[in-house]
Amino acid sequence: MATLNHPKPETAHILFLDAVGYSTLPLDRQTAVFRDLQDIVNNSPTVADAASRDEVIRTPTGDGMALAFFDHCSSAIRCARELAEQIEGGFAVWMGIHTGEVVRQLDVNGNMNVSGDGINVAQRVMDFGDGGHILMSLAYATELQRAGDPAATDCHDIGIASAKHGMQIHLYNYHRPAVGTADVPARVRMDDHWIRPRELRLGTAGRSLIVATLQILGWLLARPLQWRTHVTQIDPRLSPNFSVIDLSGHQIRRNRDLRALLLQVYVVCPALLSLVVLAVLLPFPRGHGVSATGAVFTMIIMGYLVSILLGIGAAFVGYVILAFQAIVEGPAVRIFGQYSLGNAITLAAVCAWAFVSLCAVFPRHRRLPVWREATVAIMSAVLTIATYEIPVALTAKQPHLYRAVVVGLICFLFVTFINGMRWRRWARGFVFGQVTGVLFALGFFEYLAFQKAPPSFAGDVIEGITSGLFSAVVWAMAFALAERFADSRSAIASGLLATIFFNNPGKTWLIPFAVLWITYGWMRHRSQAGG
Repeated sequence: MATLNHPKPETAHILFLDAVGYSTLPLDRQTAVFRDLQDIVNNSPTVADAASRDEVIRTPTGDGMALAFFDHCSSAIRCARELAEQIEGGFAVWMGIHTGEVVRQLDVNGNMNVSGDGINVAQRVMDFGDGGHILMSLAYATELQRAGDPAATDCHDIGIASAKHGMQIHLYNYHRPAVGTADVPARVRMDDHWIRPRELRLGTAGRSLIVATLQILGWLLARPLQWRTHVTQIDPRLSPNFSVIDLSGHQIRRNRDLRALLLQVYVVCPALLSLVVLAVLLPFPRGHGVSATGAVFTMIIMGYLVSILLGIGAAFVGYVILAFQAIVEGPAVRIFGQYSLGNAITLAAVCAWAFVSLCAVFPRHRRLPVWREATVAIMSAVLTIATYEIPVALTAKQPHLYRAVVVGLICFLFVTFINGMRWRRWARGFVFGQVTGVLFALGFFEYLAFQKAPPSFAGDVIEGITSGLFSAVVWAMAFALAERFADSRSAIASGLLATIFFNNPGKTWLIPFAVLWITYGWMRHRSQAGG
């Protein structure tokens, strides 16, 4: 027979709860919050009923309390619902439920208390939650299901996560309208060892890398906002426009979904789109200084550099932009001419889609008036174009190597002077990009020195590499300047304005220009309508 001197382990259903942010509150506010929480718990019908039968032990834990129910498994979840419905906006609580063994014992003040692994695991379960979550262990969810409690239908598997000391806990999230939170807690999603259940796997889960890559490209083409969801599911610490330089070796080693995404952006996507570009352009004769090989290397090199300077999402969009230009605009140029209406229309379509997709990739942090966004976009594009064109014109009679060094250094010094280290992306990426820009300039102008040489595969490769580096540096420069003085939407418009200029659609440039600003107006109206 169990006694207080020789306690016997008992199975209890423990509801562990803490007030969110309790320790950061002023002392008087802490007292008020804990008193309110005590009142809500003591006034709970479930707690009152169990207390009348001596079937619950209430144990204060500093920031909250643990309620150990010894009667029925339904008591813990019923109490959690009652608390969630009574707690108002003044504060929020974490709640975790577990079924496990505890022992009753007297504390130092002579009050009945409980201890044991059941209490410890319930606290670990609670620690995974955000404010408003009602989490439970597999053990407790199983008890509910065995008991036939209707609440079991509202318990949703969110997988296995790692707690302290490497403990693996299989978690369930209880939620229904007005009670609980449907989102998977941030700490669970940030766990590098998190094992997702089938229903929470990535939208690309269970597919080969090739099919998954095609699905991501489909999202960017038809449902760009899905990209944000995809990145958040991979790791909620990442922003939609995260760059490869934002990643740590630990993140990459521990997160297989992140490794798969990097393989998709650096290997699978450029390989697939390269095959499409080659299949479309190879039947056409060489013309207008662009070859199929050059188009492929332009796309690959720009995508690689953009993934560092502007982010992985922007790299996917950059691949699609250049592939689209190659397979649609390229034939249009060859068939109708570079300054034709057909070329202008295809360029306009590219700009409209790119603007929408990039707005999904780059979150906005400021709300600015339309005149400022438009003015900054135009001025940044003009400065970017001038930074390249003016040195080229002034050094037209100089040796190509001299021109290359001048252009590269001016680009580097100009943007570094304007932005310095203040633009968040460029602590390492921007310096790398500008140094690469100098290398591109060297290769580009050296290649120009041999323009009269017969066309060759090596020449096409050099042209593609230098063109890709040029496109990435121009885009990065336009984006950095506009982001510095406005926001991401203005920066996207600035980069696309530079794209329109360098694609040079002649007298029909007004078509892509007008389409770009119509798209800008539509996106601005939609964001304002969405609040």
